[in-house]
Amino acid sequence: MNPDPAPPVALVVDDEPVTRLMVKRALEKLGCAPVLDAPDGIAAQKILRERPDVALVLTDIMMPRMDGLELLRWGREAVPDAMWIVLSGLETFDSAVTAIRLGAFDFLPKSPHSEEMAVAVRNALERRHLLAERERLHGELQRKVRQLEETSEVLRRDLERAEVIQRALLPRSPPPMEGYCIQAVYRPGQHVGGDLYDVVRLGERHLAFYLADATGHGVTSAMLSVLFKQRLVLVDPATGIALPPAEVLAAVNRSICEAHAAPGLFLTAVFGLLDTGESSLTLASAGHPPVLHAREGRPTRLIRRTGPALGLAQDAQFGEERMQLLAGDRILLYTDGLLPSGSERELDLLQQVLERPLASAQEVMTDLHRQAPADADRDDVTILLIDAHAGASWFDNGAETPASDARGALRAGDEVVFYGETDHAAYVGLRGRATWMHCDAFHETALTVLDGGRRLVLDLSGCEYLDSTCLGTVHELVARGGVSLAGVAPAVRGLFEELSMQQVLDAIRDDLPAAPEMHPLGTASDHAAPQERILRAHEALSALSERNREEFKDVVESLRSEQGGPA
Repeated sequence: MNPDPAPPVALVVDDEPVTRLMVKRALEKLGCAPVLDAPDGIAAQKILRERPDVALVLTDIMMPRMDGLELLRWGREAVPDAMWIVLSGLETFDSAVTAIRLGAFDFLPKSPHSEEMAVAVRNALERRHLLAERERLHGELQRKVRQLEETSEVLRRDLERAEVIQRALLPRSPPPMEGYCIQAVYRPGQHVGGDLYDVVRLGERHLAFYLADATGHGVTSAMLSVLFKQRLVLVDPATGIALPPAEVLAAVNRSICEAHAAPGLFLTAVFGLLDTGESSLTLASAGHPPVLHAREGRPTRLIRRTGPALGLAQDAQFGEERMQLLAGDRILLYTDGLLPSGSERELDLLQQVLERPLASAQEVMTDLHRQAPADADRDDVTILLIDAHAGASWFDNGAETPASDARGALRAGDEVVFYGETDHAAYVGLRGRATWMHCDAFHETALTVLDGGRRLVLDLSGCEYLDSTCLGTVHELVARGGVSLAGVAPAVRGLFEELSMQQVLDAIRDDLPAAPEMHPLGTASDHAAPQERILRAHEALSALSERNREEFKDVVESLRSEQGGPA
């Protein structure tokens, strides 16, 4: 009858000695040991305080000093694991019902038959055992949940670290390319993804670029893309001459096949070699979505795969497509996350977006995502757009984008740094409240324009505020020469005046034409770069006046100390 490993301790509470003795002996026969007894509620309280291991209490209701109902109210709080059975006469039947409502398990008539008591006691002890087992299982479940939460947190941190490492494999800034500009947008579907791209200058006239997409999602696909990058050879080791794209893909395919034999793991990739001297482009595609070649006045050309995906067959052969690039031509590479279904309709839409004048990679992604179903599974998305004309190049690797929203950086109203150009100048704009988080993208884009010998206009027509890092960065750019400011609001002009930024004030122009159509730039940067940018900007401001030197002294000294330089 008793499921407990040790005999249950019982307590009988009754002011009638004969009843108390009879119930006590019955309980002993049922396996309870020891069976304690008390003549009233006060005495029972003392026993229960000393013996919290009491499993079963049988109590009368009508007793002197403290009755059974009062004892029950106290006992349900003091000894919550005990089971209570009320002994009730006819005159106290209503009180027995009240006792059940207060938490008693059962009630028995005074002087109960042995069979009735046996059933009630057995059921009460089994109920106690079930409650204890439920509590144990609940505790075990909570412990398991805590373990899973801790494991999940460890995995989450590991995935975030993996994302940081993976982003380190992506190019941070484009190489210089006279007569060409290149834009890239990268968005992982999860913390880490299988997309990878790079643009590399090879010698004086060649530019190599690739875009790879490993099958699947998450860590497995990320590791496969890392293997691809590790095994990629771009130049002949003996001569240093750039290898043809078909040879590059064939070699990396053999290496990947030798490195792993797991079924279902493969990559698609497209590799290009741009000869800036001949204005020619050679492409090889390993099972990758079509590359688009847009030229004004003619239909967009699709360059489809020239061989199978990488990692499927060691002896796979790859062909090449060679084309001439004319001024204004555009080449678009993308991963299949951009076109969820890969349908001809989506390809048509992509061609329409690409053929629009000045459509940036960000604009291409935004327009196509706007067409995608809201509940579509998110895949990694990478776009590489090469324009055969002079202009600023930039890479947006999405470092500021939350993992839970891979499209977040593209939402209207969130962008701060913008770019546009005319035949006479390039425009870099700041919108809203510009802070140190946006300075790397702002500074690098502006430097690319200036290094290319083009006139730069800083458009501040939509700028409400610049923090000290942005102000110092503006001063650095103006000090280089070739920079004008347009659309400066009175509040921003007041900041320039307050910090004695006379060169910047002198560069403000009110006679410039309206800014062209502007497109948002990402604010991606690594962790170390913002600190260096903040330091340089504040050093620039500190040199302008004694007041500035005192105001920014602590910031400059702190940043110099962190970077190991002289304070």
